[in-house]
Amino acid sequence: MRPKLRIVLSWFAVALGCLVGLLGLARFGMWSVPFGEHDPGWLLSWLTFAGIGLFAMGFLVGSVVAPRYPRRAGIIFLAFLPITAFCLAYEESGFLVWHADGSGWFETPHPLTTIGLTALFFAPFVAPLFTLHHRKRAGAMFAGVALVAILVFIHSRWTTVLVPHLAGYSSPFLLFGLFWLRTHKLGWPPLLQPRPRAVSRRITAVVITFVVVFCLDVGMTLGLSALRSSLLTGDCAGKPPFTRPLSSRHAVFTARVVFVGRSIAALTGRPGMYPREFLDQPVGDWAVGVVQEKFWGLAAWEPHVVLLTNFIYWKGETYFIDGSRADGWLTRIFPIVWAGIAGCSRSRPVQDAVIDLRLLREGAPAGGTRLIGYVKQPEVLTGVFAPPTPPSFAVGARINVTGATGTTTVSTDQMGVYQLDGLPPGDYLLQLVMPENQVAGSVHVRGSPAKVHLSGGAVVEHNFHLL
Repeated sequence: MRPKLRIVLSWFAVALGCLVGLLGLARFGMWSVPFGEHDPGWLLSWLTFAGIGLFAMGFLVGSVVAPRYPRRAGIIFLAFLPITAFCLAYEESGFLVWHADGSGWFETPHPLTTIGLTALFFAPFVAPLFTLHHRKRAGAMFAGVALVAILVFIHSRWTTVLVPHLAGYSSPFLLFGLFWLRTHKLGWPPLLQPRPRAVSRRITAVVITFVVVFCLDVGMTLGLSALRSSLLTGDCAGKPPFTRPLSSRHAVFTARVVFVGRSIAALTGRPGMYPREFLDQPVGDWAVGVVQEKFWGLAAWEPHVVLLTNFIYWKGETYFIDGSRADGWLTRIFPIVWAGIAGCSRSRPVQDAVIDLRLLREGAPAGGTRLIGYVKQPEVLTGVFAPPTPPSFAVGARINVTGATGTTTVSTDQMGVYQLDGLPPGDYLLQLVMPENQVAGSVHVRGSPAKVHLSGGAVVEHNFHLL
């Protein structure tokens, strides 16, 4: 092989190994540390967490060492192989077992059983290493151990679910390990010549390498978080308004979108992800936003720039974000917020968030109840993929609120919002006094009249749309 081709091939292997390692490191940072898990599968979570970290570390360390010490790099890849393959394969190696009542669980082998089968899987390749100087003995050793392994795997019920995963997770390490060992055996010169250096320079080189890897990992983590954005959501009936954080990761603020992008699912054309007419528009399912007003979830020391995911964003628009901070052990310190869509979140263009902003700015009622909502003028139904348009609210519209104590009439203010505080808990009937030739109601919202229930200290929202 020509020397230039050797150099190109070796540098390609280094670059590819570093890329795979950085992707693994980014995925490791996005994984939550399984502290406090008490369910029967807690061990699987820990093994997967460790496996992802070992995968990233093995590829990064091996690829960084390879330019100067190819043989050491090959040994590093092969050394990380068995434990990494075991950790990653264990969680996926099992059967779905069903009960008579229709419920089921995922059954995995006992940890000691898995360790034994994993050791047996790699034994035929490790045993000949002790007799490398005698090829016949090495061949006999391989054949003998392989025969024992085959007999055991034939009689094990876990073979079909464990061996394929072990082989799959072993392949990347095996390919890179054998490549670097082979280049050393063929006498390919190192890409960078090893040379003696003082201890201080070695420490400096290690620190610089660590800083570079960390910076690349931050960029890779942010990019992967954006590209993994999704519009898929659970079946939610609608989230009520709130005046305080709902969890430790709850983030609420407004942000102006300055850049939009599309996830892997959108770029690969998953059916139903984007209508064709919007593919050339400045719209995406992730965005970079500049925070305008903070309520909670973003610390004062954090930057005003946030990465927004899991929503439909139009460039130049301002959004009210009712989202959740990323829960990975590393991503939780980055300004990454999943906005959420449909009924699972109240994220929306800021002009549609008049109720949310009023409640958050004024705070919860001091005792008692609050009934609040808006009356919106007729508008064309456009859907989530249309650019946001300023809504037109009805000013001075009247709502009759009838309960056990009688009927109270309240009118909408200059923002088109009505608000009634201090009503006794109970059931109420809301009747919108409509303009002539207009009716209240929509296929998407509750109309008029409407029944609502107020409980002590609750905030209840009911909106009216004129058609």
